[in-house]
Amino acid sequence: MNQPKPTTDERKRELRHELLRQRRYMTAADCAGAGERCADALFALPLFSRPRTTPLTMACHVSMGTEISTLPILNEAAARGIHLLVPRLGSGREVGWSRLTSPEEVAGLRHEAAFVAGRTPHPHEPDAETLPAAALADADVIVLPALAVDHDGDRLGRGAAWYDHALMFAPAASPRIAICWASEFVDETLPTQPHDVRVDAVLTPRGLTFTR
Repeated sequence: MNQPKPTTDERKRELRHELLRQRRYMTAADCAGAGERCADALFALPLFSRPRTTPLTMACHVSMGTEISTLPILNEAAARGIHLLVPRLGSGREVGWSRLTSPEEVAGLRHEAAFVAGRTPHPHEPDAETLPAAALADADVIVLPALAVDHDGDRLGRGAAWYDHALMFAPAASPRIAICWASEFVDETLPTQPHDVRVDAVLTPRGLTFTR
């Protein structure tokens, strides 16, 4: 008897489970070193060297668990005078942001480098005011996490669709850059659903690649 074909949700859940299983071998040192290499590749983009009359604004998540550390990106951005928007996670798909404008504010963040037994990791969040979802309309570039990305820019997240909802407020011209481990930038086509938002580029410790 033929087995029923897995649904898109089932395929996504299976992929997430496998990718997170592979990530469990990453150490804090791996995450930090990868973050430094990603920062070097990101800030080599011409976007960051063009003359401007107003500061750039970057939206970037605060890394957690076995994600590549984004602290090098956040620290370098703050040192360059780039304004930062970092996510404030609400219930469900609730979207909010905090604005950071100084190296001192970024210094108060930390990468949650390990999973705590029995608890889902949660990104460290600043004490700054929570801004509404529409604050993302100010972002000139957006760096977001991914468990996998394919060469068409389809992104697999953790399943809450938080970023898919958040990106509705982003300017169309602002590059969306997903950060993941090099092995997670995959050749095969990822399963997608209508609400999934494609990214414009993939950032890994091996460099930055535009997908479209």
